[in-house]
Amino acid sequence: MTSDGTDAARARPWNQFGAQYDHPPFVGTPRTYLIASVPRSGSHMLGHLLHATGVLGSPLEYLQLKNLTAWQRRLGTADAASTLRGIMARRTSPSGWFGVKSHWRQLAPVLADPALTDVLDVREWVRITRTDTVAQAVSLLIASQTNAWISFQDATREPTYDFDAIAERVRLLQEEDAGWDAFFASRDLDPLVVVYEDLIADPAAAVAAVCTRLDVPVPEHLPEAGTARQATDLNERWRERFLSESVH
Repeated sequence: MTSDGTDAARARPWNQFGAQYDHPPFVGTPRTYLIASVPRSGSHMLGHLLHATGVLGSPLEYLQLKNLTAWQRRLGTADAASTLRGIMARRTSPSGWFGVKSHWRQLAPVLADPALTDVLDVREWVRITRTDTVAQAVSLLIASQTNAWISFQDATREPTYDFDAIAERVRLLQEEDAGWDAFFASRDLDPLVVVYEDLIADPAAAVAAVCTRLDVPVPEHLPEAGTARQATDLNERWRERFLSESVH
């Protein structure tokens, strides 16, 4: 197995609803933290690293509509609020922390539903950002074309360069970031900021920063994330080509 655990992960389909992300049944009201993300910002890697600590829940995309609907079917719950309570009972660490990661477009509808916001009651915010938006847009296009969104997922087809598609994704990513900017400013919130490029360079430091912010023990050894950076030489070639064509 490779050091990032990806060979083992490829041996089985990824199941975000599976027992590997469950914790002992939790009774009571958890403390919730939310990873405020945009696509291709490293939020999945960060979430898996935090899950592997054993004290910060299992921060996955529970608020995505199709995921929430699937959970409702699995749990046999009556509505979204009771579904979220059921998820919390399974995915809260014994420390009392429940984690969730969400893109802005996933959280915005939740904020309009008082029943859901009452259940979610976010105590801490972790914002993950990426400095190079063009590289991020290239990564988003490749993932959408290949259907390989996580490092342990195999591509289903070959990607094709498309200048207009990258430009559109740059615009969408900027809109997502602007949504988070406005949200945090309007509520006078001061999230912990994790930068993608720093996460890749020193994942242990990113995990330690989150643990410190949430007042849980920093692990002595960095746990395996089970996922890794996906970028290849293709990403850089497309990035350079896009930047070159942008100035002509």
